[in-house]
Amino acid sequence: MRVKDLIIPGIIVGLLSDAVKLAVNYILFQFKLAKVVFWQITATRFLDKEDLSKPIAYFIGAVADLTISSALGILFVYLIYILGYKNIFIKGVGFGLMVWVLIFGTLLSQAVQDKLPQEPSGIVVTIIAHLFFGLALAFFMWLLYGRKETIKS
Repeated sequence: MRVKDLIIPGIIVGLLSDAVKLAVNYILFQFKLAKVVFWQITATRFLDKEDLSKPIAYFIGAVADLTISSALGILFVYLIYILGYKNIFIKGVGFGLMVWVLIFGTLLSQAVQDKLPQEPSGIVVTIIAHLFFGLALAFFMWLLYGRKETIKS
């Protein structure tokens, strides 16, 4: 596979991993460990507080979340292409947690806190979901392109 051919695999890996992240988020939301779901959180960058419970917030949040997850999938696939498959699951977890720190800790933190105040349990849910996101990135990368030779040939 040529380097330019890594875009589509990255999108696939990113979207599949996002489905895992969203499932973890929704399950923990159902157990009342979080007050909101990811799509509401991502919509905070685009909407006012009073609009975050409306259906349009879920749509806007979904578009943003799926776009970012696709881009992160591409980035992860390229990183594995460059760094190799060795310890892919550790790399996946590290990547997922770095995404959590960079996106939730810097880009979204103030917008979310101002519009959707989070309790510590809700923040822990985002950590757990991103840990699963990273594991899923590694798993789907391994499942679809398990050998280093497969992605480079």
